[in-house]
Amino acid sequence: MERPRVRYLDAQPYGDKFLITDPFGVSEPVVVTPELLLIMSLMDGTRSEEDIRREFTERTGLLLPEETLREIIENLDRNYLLMNRRFHAKLRSLREGMLKKGVREPFHAGDAYPKEPEELKKFIESSLRREESESPMGILVPHMDMRVAIDTYGKVYGRLSLEPETVVILGVSHYMHETPFSACPLDLDTPIGRLQVDREVLKRLRSKFNYDIFQDILSYKKEHSIEFQAVFVKYLFPNAKVVPLIVSYGDEGSLKETAEKIAGSLGNREVLIISSVDMSHVGKKFGDPASYDPSDRDKEYMKHLSELDSLSAFKLLKSDNNRTRIDGQFTNFVFTELLKLLGAKEGKEIDYQIYDEKPTDSKVSYAGMSFS
Repeated sequence: MERPRVRYLDAQPYGDKFLITDPFGVSEPVVVTPELLLIMSLMDGTRSEEDIRREFTERTGLLLPEETLREIIENLDRNYLLMNRRFHAKLRSLREGMLKKGVREPFHAGDAYPKEPEELKKFIESSLRREESESPMGILVPHMDMRVAIDTYGKVYGRLSLEPETVVILGVSHYMHETPFSACPLDLDTPIGRLQVDREVLKRLRSKFNYDIFQDILSYKKEHSIEFQAVFVKYLFPNAKVVPLIVSYGDEGSLKETAEKIAGSLGNREVLIISSVDMSHVGKKFGDPASYDPSDRDKEYMKHLSELDSLSAFKLLKSDNNRTRIDGQFTNFVFTELLKLLGAKEGKEIDYQIYDEKPTDSKVSYAGMSFS
């Protein structure tokens, strides 16, 4: 292989080494030394094997024998870590297999929430706060670990008094996305039963795009922003169908068009729109010198959302490159635009919390809101 190219991977410090994870979910996580990480970074498709060996020696003072580099390349290729025909064939096979299966299985059951059906039902039911009731068009809920944020989930879901035919779940892209917007055409299994997708809505929606919105199906395999809401939806609305969607990126114009295409695909159904997002992510875990209170920024952003002011909310985060790393800036733009198209007028805050992860000196905030 004359000019090897390592594909996009995530690297995080892991003691004195690095943990490499695959956003596509094709390859298993692997721990590598700093030297191997450097070699991988040099494999960008522009350098020959000789160039890689020479530059590695120039940077480290260490020799990299030809046979050692060859073995490294073969191991990377064997584990589908190189951008080549073998990887693309594997990716295509996995996509086809997932689509053929027709069902997305729960990935986080037993970890972020109970796996046993009866235990899960008790877990959900005990969280629901039914002091107030309303029939909103949309809700904003966290996708934090359900065991951490269960009070907020319960406050939002517990007040719902409606029977939607279709529930649209707008998730956040935590894994590699090649397209700006995607949909999952698979039924969603949960420990308490299977949620059917609304295939009629998805068929209409798919026809409105000039790219295949099912292409990023693998990104849904582990996506908790979809899975956590699916569990509540199945418990509360067992007969409803779902439309699982992820908004990964876009500008104001394209995001508004996406909202219009979703609205135009829903027909006359009774719907509930869910934005599955968290708020700020600050502290050492996220690259800050230390954690701090992000509530002022969150509240300013949430005020724009409550006014269904998509543009101001989007511009606020864009103005300083989203300095507190508020989640779902693209998702919430589509969410608020979609709600306006469906006739919503305003939103209100139900709950707001900050999770303090003291071992990493980091904080993650999250909120619950409803829109009518």
